[in-house]
Amino acid sequence: MSPMLAQRRPPGVADLRVDTAPRAPPPSPPPPDAIAPLSTRGVFLLVTAFLAFAAFVLFVLSEMTHHHRQHMLLHAPLDREADAERAGSWTALLLFSPAMQRDVHAASVWTLLLTVPVTSAAAWFPVSITHAGEGALRIRTPATPSSPSTPTATLLQTLPLLQRIATRFRTDHYFRAYQTAAWTLYAVFLVLVLGCAPSSTLSQLSRAGQSPQAIPYALLRLAPFCDFEHRSNVAVAAFLAQVLMISSVLALERGRDRRRRRAAGGAKAQARSDRFVLVLNNFCNSLLFVGALLLAVVSEYTRHANRGRSDGYSLSSGLGSLALFVTAMLNTYGLGGLLARKPGWRFYQPFMGGAKFVLFQIISWTCFAAGVLVQGLYLLSLVLVEMELFVGVMAVAGALFAVSQVVMMMSVLVFRSPSASSTEVSTTPSARRGFNARLQAFADECLGTLLVTFLVNLQWLPSASFFVLYALTTSLDAAGIVCYGLATILGEVFFVLSRSIAIHMYSKESNQGKDASVSPYKLKFLALPALSLVLPSYATYYHFVHDLDALVPVAILSGFVYLYALTYRGDPQYTGVRTNEALMASHSKLIETVATYFSGRIIRVAPLDPAQNYVMAFHPHGIMATSAMWVSFTEQWHRLFPGVQPRLLTASVLHQIPLARDVIQMYGSREVTRQAFSATLDERGSVMLVPGGQAEMLEQRTGRNEVRVYTKHKGFIRVAIEHGTPLVPMLSFKEGELMDNVKAPLVQRWFIKNLAFPFPYFPYGRGFLPIPRKVNATIVVGAAIPVAKIESPTAEDVDKVHAQYFAALEEMFHTHKADAGCADYKLVLI
Repeated sequence: MSPMLAQRRPPGVADLRVDTAPRAPPPSPPPPDAIAPLSTRGVFLLVTAFLAFAAFVLFVLSEMTHHHRQHMLLHAPLDREADAERAGSWTALLLFSPAMQRDVHAASVWTLLLTVPVTSAAAWFPVSITHAGEGALRIRTPATPSSPSTPTATLLQTLPLLQRIATRFRTDHYFRAYQTAAWTLYAVFLVLVLGCAPSSTLSQLSRAGQSPQAIPYALLRLAPFCDFEHRSNVAVAAFLAQVLMISSVLALERGRDRRRRRAAGGAKAQARSDRFVLVLNNFCNSLLFVGALLLAVVSEYTRHANRGRSDGYSLSSGLGSLALFVTAMLNTYGLGGLLARKPGWRFYQPFMGGAKFVLFQIISWTCFAAGVLVQGLYLLSLVLVEMELFVGVMAVAGALFAVSQVVMMMSVLVFRSPSASSTEVSTTPSARRGFNARLQAFADECLGTLLVTFLVNLQWLPSASFFVLYALTTSLDAAGIVCYGLATILGEVFFVLSRSIAIHMYSKESNQGKDASVSPYKLKFLALPALSLVLPSYATYYHFVHDLDALVPVAILSGFVYLYALTYRGDPQYTGVRTNEALMASHSKLIETVATYFSGRIIRVAPLDPAQNYVMAFHPHGIMATSAMWVSFTEQWHRLFPGVQPRLLTASVLHQIPLARDVIQMYGSREVTRQAFSATLDERGSVMLVPGGQAEMLEQRTGRNEVRVYTKHKGFIRVAIEHGTPLVPMLSFKEGELMDNVKAPLVQRWFIKNLAFPFPYFPYGRGFLPIPRKVNATIVVGAAIPVAKIESPTAEDVDKVHAQYFAALEEMFHTHKADAGCADYKLVLI
């Protein structure tokens, strides 16, 4: 530098340099959704977290080796001649030899002793976890230039260390809470380790016959050892202290690094920093979960292997596992929400944060509560001798905690401020391209998959609940639970089919109810339903007389059958007396989530008059007519067709299955019978039905780019003519691609013809599971086709309107197939 520049240097700027060398072009800014690379402290925190986790795992494994009965016998002298074969089999199961166990145990405890105080040093140096916004690795010293936006940070960096510590404890209560908890647990760990070391060491030295001069060196080497039954909790306390210490650094980072980023990198750099801090928090909580799962499995494993011995180690491991599970969950929710920087976030916010957040929270906390209950029962069984649980109970608890943990992480990402506009967030280009938007899209798909799976499997849920009831209320073994569950399912099937067959027989004999001379109270119509109502009473009586173990669940199910029979009063499948009009007209977030899952879009050909009722025919049926279940309840439908709310006519068998019939009847569904059809039109209500029915279901072929429509059913045309009600064709282009069914056409046609049920019926979609495939569901609603009223139409009258209707459907297909993304599809009229 020239002397002239040195003389002109302002006072107090002694470190200013003027670089006359050619400047390199500034680095290109990272993309908006890039995650900032790690700094030295970020790598340091990851390494310390992994070291503590590795030490904890090794500690647990060494303890399991010591406490497992087959491994413990290795520590005693073996009779080489008599027990050679037995010793060889035990050696194959050995994880650590006695000498290796001592070394691994010592190394693990020393690692845990050192990681916590070393990690705490990261909280007292103003070094950012992530890189600054311009991409260069910058480790700040206390002489950070001040700015108007960061006066507190600059003042804090110029204070002595003790004053800086006191200031941070006063100003950041999250940091204070985590630091206090971490140091408290570390103190407990230190006391437990060092408090029992002298007595344990002296006893070992005296048995070995060593001189007192050797004691100081041995004490130094063996200080971490603490030979008592519950020492697994020593490692739990240290591991928790380490994770909470890292959490305190992250809590401090959320405020300190935000102030720096505002001055250095702007909002985008800050978003990248917040993102990594959240990922690091989730990583640490995942380590807690894995450690808890390991302890849970070890606890049950050693208990069953040490029958007849003390359960102290199993109890200690189980309590430690529960402590790790609870800490991981609370830390994911509490600190995770703060680190995600969601506006309006509070720890206690019941039914706030948006529909997706609330649903994820319900799932997560429900699984968490169930996991705590299951693990609590296991721990109680260790204390009460007469209480026995099934093998694998801790694995079940771990699975519940796993679901809870994953769903909780997802819920933090989808939290929405009460004042946030979903439209603004979802339509901005940056949000669509951003990392957070992709995560939210993933969460939306998971939620949509869950709801759609629930929607299409309503009929199977009661059957699954039977097994749970028998498992919770009886002491039956697994085989007994399965047998009783299957027997109850057979009883449910008989209950459902008896009523369905009776209705089918009456409809067939009375010509769909038009022949009034056929009474529905004939013996052949009532025999099967009456028998289905007698069987529960007989089963309860039989179990009572013979004092069988399953008396309680059988009595509960029998009472439920008779109480549930009251819901059939008023023939809701015909009259719709259970319809909830407010529910049908309401704007449901869950329905919108289902529509989003299918990328649901409605194309309106012409508006519909709300003062007129219509017969809306939905094509094709597909395997389940899934789109017909939700399309008329969406916000898009209410906007395009205000005041038009059709009643969906569904298969008679669905109105006999518990839970499924309750849901569809609350949403206004009725049976697809002439009686229910005519009654709805007489009430001046619109109906939506799927004319192809189960015959069209058997014609579905996926992967052929075809829309297959069955045209031989004309009953809906006849009813429309008799009432003079306009017909409205509806076409869902990719309905046939949603699911498949097992192929047994001859057997299925026989069941449809004789029992009105397509057996065998096992629909499958994504991954061969009963989950519809995620396809773009474009549904075209055509213009109304006027129909002249004829009270007794002839076959020619029906054929004329039938031909007119399907001509309009074919024209609608060719007009809109390109807009629906199906330009290469063809319409197959069967």
